[in-house]
Amino acid sequence: MFHVGLVDYHAGNIRSIATAFEYLGAKTQIIRKHENISHLTHLVLPGVGAFNFCFESLKLSGMLPMLEEWTFTMQKPILGICVGMQLLADSSDEMGLHSGLGWIGGQVQKLHSNNPSIRIPHVGWNTVYFEQDFGEHSKNTSRDFYFDHSHAYYLPNQDLVLATAKHGQEFCAAIQRDNIVAVQFHPEKSQASGLKFLQSFLSL
Repeated sequence: MFHVGLVDYHAGNIRSIATAFEYLGAKTQIIRKHENISHLTHLVLPGVGAFNFCFESLKLSGMLPMLEEWTFTMQKPILGICVGMQLLADSSDEMGLHSGLGWIGGQVQKLHSNNPSIRIPHVGWNTVYFEQDFGEHSKNTSRDFYFDHSHAYYLPNQDLVLATAKHGQEFCAAIQRDNIVAVQFHPEKSQASGLKFLQSFLSL
């Protein structure tokens, strides 16, 4: 039985994420404080809103030492979603320059396009191209996922890029470093594609 912990630091869409995992047969538990989470099999770090607000909310929650122990000492699977992905970077330029967790490196920067027909924020469905195998997703295949963001993760180490998408420019749609997986899209809003991705995460 999979037992997924959902990190609630007042900056994420917890209920819809829980519903998606429960549909896949996993048990879910909302985590709001530093506690013993060794009984869990997977952890999810969501995030909706401005980068620095989410980062400060996470720090104030007191859960960072717990997340670091889970990720680097226990080395168990963790999934960052949307801003939860961006927090893994070294920095973000959203509303000023702000430091991130630095777990993977790279920078979060505003999307830009010279084409006036391409709107930013990037909201809606878009095609994601897998650069590596990930569970049920094979390298060089594509699926459509739902996005809602104005900034994106730019990663200098291309070996960690799991998937890409294009919206005026190419950007990282998903990354993976060992037990750390992160996505810019919202799998919980992406219907069958999202469920397939979450099932692949559960297989880690």
